[in-house]
Amino acid sequence: MKKIIAIVTLSVFVAAACSTDKTAQLKQLKAERDQINAQIAQLEKELSNSGENVVHENKTYVEVVQIQPETFMHFIDVKGTVISDNNVMVPVEMPGVVTSIKVKEGQNVSKGQLLATIDDAMIRSQLAPLETQLELATTVYERQKRLWEKEVGSEIQYLQAKTNKEALEQNIDALKVQLSKTKIYAPLSGLVDEIKMKEGEMAAAGISGIRVVGTGNLKIKANLSEKYYGSVKKGDNTTVKVPSQNVDFEKPVFAVAKAINAANRTFGIDIRPPQNVKLSPNMLALVTVNDYTKENAVVVPQNIVQTDNKGSFLFIAQEKDGNTVAVKRDVLTGKSYKGKVEILKGLGAGDQLIISGYQNVSNGQKVTLQ
Repeated sequence: MKKIIAIVTLSVFVAAACSTDKTAQLKQLKAERDQINAQIAQLEKELSNSGENVVHENKTYVEVVQIQPETFMHFIDVKGTVISDNNVMVPVEMPGVVTSIKVKEGQNVSKGQLLATIDDAMIRSQLAPLETQLELATTVYERQKRLWEKEVGSEIQYLQAKTNKEALEQNIDALKVQLSKTKIYAPLSGLVDEIKMKEGEMAAAGISGIRVVGTGNLKIKANLSEKYYGSVKKGDNTTVKVPSQNVDFEKPVFAVAKAINAANRTFGIDIRPPQNVKLSPNMLALVTVNDYTKENAVVVPQNIVQTDNKGSFLFIAQEKDGNTVAVKRDVLTGKSYKGKVEILKGLGAGDQLIISGYQNVSNGQKVTLQ
């Protein structure tokens, strides 16, 4: 029974320990370690002086590297999309039933190519009798004109014939314009990106239509978080990779948006690809933007930077009284990228940075270099 109680108690303790903040535990254990090491050092010194004990030191091995200033570069990785400057929704101008759609989404089309047709039967039914009336009106007008030129007949008859003929011509021209709008043509060469209507359905003017995206002037559009606004500028270097085409290239930022998108708190940048790179609208592009570069920077591996209640710190190795000891340095960190972090304050060129074994040392502890 006691064993069962002990096991249950141990399980509860383990579960409680796992649920606590591991960072807080680590800080507490390190603080306790530093205190214990200091007490051990003091007791060993006192016992050694009294001759009651011979101290046998356990060596702590560390690996160091000398700090050498280098160029630190920070990059922003973001996904972009290939888009076109020529992106046109060709609208339905004459509402009616869609009788045919001549293209499909993703199809390449040429400028002036027929895309779709709208039912024109009603317009043609109005046009046919007007054309017949125009033939008669034209004959009457020509006769009245010849009589008027011979000073036979009245001027009123001549003017009425002329007005009737011109009115019919205007009505016919108007119907022909309406008739032309029942056919939808591509305004530019490009790719059919979207079709917002179906055969047999009623098409609404200004709402239904076909989107054509030009493939001549392509660019890559990427949206960056507003926290980078001001740090990314026109002309900054970028590396672009298009996975579907297995191509990559370097190009500067061509344009930076002046406004922040209120919906997602981002701003856009544009990059123009080289002319010899074949891309298509809506392709995915992986964009890397160099937004920060500093020469002669102090750079260290990010994983060796430790923290306590005062902030970030590192350990360096220094010679003291003929021994090599670990010295704690409080540091101010800057930007980080791919496992490296810039040290803005607290570390300098020539310092012997402990990069291995730093977890097992405390401030002032003797160490042995590997």
